[in-house]
Formats: sequence, C-alpha cells, structure tokens
Amino acid sequence: MILILVICQLTYQPLYSQRRIGFELPAGVNKLEIPFEEYSNLIVIPITINGFITVRFVLDTGAESAILTEKALGDLLNLQYVREITIVAPGINDALGAFVATNVQLSLPFGVNGFGMNMLVLKEDYLELSQNLGAEIYGIIGYDIFSRFVVEIDYLNDMLILYAPDYFQPRSSFTAIPMPLKKTKPFIEFKIGQHNSSDTVSLLIDTGASHAMLLDVKETKEIELPKKLLKTRLGQGIGGEIPGFIGRMETCAIDKFDFRKVLVSIPLSGAYTKAIKRGSLHGTIGGDLLSRFRVIIDYQNETLYLKKGSYYKVPFEFDMSGLTLGAKGTKLDSLVVLFVRDNTPAKRAGVKAGDYVKNLNGYNLHNSTLSQMNAFLRKRPGVKVRMTILRGGQKIKKRFKLDRMI
Repeated sequence: MILILVICQLTYQPLYSQRRIGFELPAGVNKLEIPFEEYSNLIVIPITINGFITVRFVLDTGAESAILTEKALGDLLNLQYVREITIVAPGINDALGAFVATNVQLSLPFGVNGFGMNMLVLKEDYLELSQNLGAEIYGIIGYDIFSRFVVEIDYLNDMLILYAPDYFQPRSSFTAIPMPLKKTKPFIEFKIGQHNSSDTVSLLIDTGASHAMLLDVKETKEIELPKKLLKTRLGQGIGGEIPGFIGRMETCAIDKFDFRKVLVSIPLSGAYTKAIKRGSLHGTIGGDLLSRFRVIIDYQNETLYLKKGSYYKVPFEFDMSGLTLGAKGTKLDSLVVLFVRDNTPAKRAGVKAGDYVKNLNGYNLHNSTLSQMNAFLRKRPGVKVRMTILRGGQKIKKRFKLDRMI
C-alpha cells in the first residue's frame, strides 16, 4: 500500500503573539544531525509537544501545517483549541473536521525548539498511520521545518541534517535543480515518456508519499498514460482511502537523472481532490523515487539538490502477493490482512481480509517491521510464500508464489 499524506492549504491566520515564532537551531549551532526512522519510504522523526510528550511525526513537504492525528493526545496536553475548521485533502471523503490549536511549542531532538506555532488536531484519526506503518506515529509536519532550515536527507544512513540557511554552501557533487514554491509547496519539472511520446509535467516533491510517482488524470489529459494498468488501493490520504491504478512509465527524468519502468500511481477521478492543486500541479514525486538519491531541499533559494545514492539503479517493484497488511492491537503487535486484491496469488490461495497473520516466512511483528514484510512481498517473482493465519480461532496454513502483475 502507498501512503499519500499531502495536505491542502489552510486559510486560517495565526491568532497568537510571541517574541519568537517557529523553529530555531540552538545558539551558536549552524548544522545539526538528527537520526530518523524510515517506514515504507517515509521519514519519521520524534517531536516533543509543549515539553511534555514525545511522539513520532512524518516529515512531509506537502504539509502546510503541523497535524496531530490523535485528538486524545491533544486533550491530554490540554491544547487550546481556538476554533474548529473543515479541511479537504486526498481521499474519498470530501471534507474533514479539525481543531486549530495555537501557541504550541514543538521540539526536535538536540535542542531544536519552535515556539508560538499552530497545529491542527484531527477530530478522528483519518490517516491510521500507526496501523498502516506498523509503528506508533501520530502526526505530520512539513513547512514549519523546511521554511526555517535547509534540509538534507540521507536515506542510506537514516539521517536528517539541518543547516542554518546563511551557513549552507552547495556542494559540487550535487546537481542543482530549480524548485519553485507555490503556496508553500515545492515543485520541479519532470520529463516522462511513453510510446515514442514525451511530456514535461510539474510535480510536487512529496516526502510524505511512499510511492515513486503519481499522476492526476484530470491534469494530464494530453499525456499518454501506460496501456497496462493494475486496479488497486493506492493508499491512504488524510481524506481516506485512495483507489486507483498502478502502471509503468517507459522513461522518466529529473534533469540529467534518467529512470526506466517507473511505477506510476493514477488515482480514480475524484479521489485526489482539486484542493491540493497549486499552479501547474500534475501530480507528485514520492519517497520510492526520492530515496534513490541523497537529497537537499532548500526552500530559501527554491532549489533541489540531488546526488545519486546506493539504491539509484534498484528496479521499481510493486507488491507481488495481492496483500495489504496492517498492524493492530494496543501494542501494534498483531498483523492483519486489511485487503486482498482480486486475481492475485493471495486471493487464489484463499487468504481473506480480516485474517490474522501469525507467521509469514518466519516474519512477524515481534521480530520484523511491517516495512520489512512488505519489502519481502515485492522481492521477485517465484518466491514461495508460507503463511500461517488465524481465522475464527483456527490456525490455517496458506501457500503461494509471488507474481509480478505490473
């Protein structure tokens, strides 16, 4: 499953007055390294709220405001809600409820503090990040960090490097690419080719999406899309499930960096709300492509810097089982089948949504992460899958082989 966390632009204005607003590096520090965790190509960092509780947030260039997905945590923190608003974002739901909390203190590790900040608190956990990623993750943050620092992402070593903008110096080993900001969001030009035709599209750089590339069909009417498409559940946006198709573009390029057979997500019409379209947005580039680089995002100079990483030449692969897995339970230690696609190995083997997975080729949530298990299900065609499931209190063994369907 592919997670898509792009958030729409908000129209509220700050209602606070503080001497300092926003994040700052500690006094005398111009560069600081912060380790992160990676789940399904998403960057997850610890955020401390009001100096009281530390929770994991996804770092998302598509998020214009910090978002807390669990209202119970906001109530526990006694956040001051100044009003209730309605937001729109990717997913099948048209509008969602949220509360605006103001004058919030947010802190990153090693003394990076932010004061006088706004935060949205969702009325319900529409994203279900913890279930879909298999770890306790309760928020999203983006512009608040990217607008204050030059941010380097070292996917290979799971390290985030923050630079004071005046201190940062571009390195010759990186390729500089224009990245204009439109309504706080970063865009680049991306070349795609299919069946001897080529086009240039404007795509959002989206660290909050786990896919490689997404194209919105409403905005790409003149672009030739892949002939072969696989209908699937693309993932979960803040507006709920995003249904659509997966295909492969023959060629893609960012500046001098070329790719072939890139997986492209194509949402069903209406599933990707027009509220997120800013300027010439045709879609997004997500973590499955970005993680093949060492990435530097410089909002101040509207520039993206890229350097080939160790995973640059790794083929793009989609799930070969037909399974969408999730984590449940108070400790997120129960692995459950959320969805089974039709005409897939898992479906033919008789696996059903709601089955609890006790063992998957030796993997379970006690010795592995959900991301590792999903990676195994993308390994290669012909790999034998051995599952022990629990259905209605009865243990059942299932066997099938992975099959590349797209």
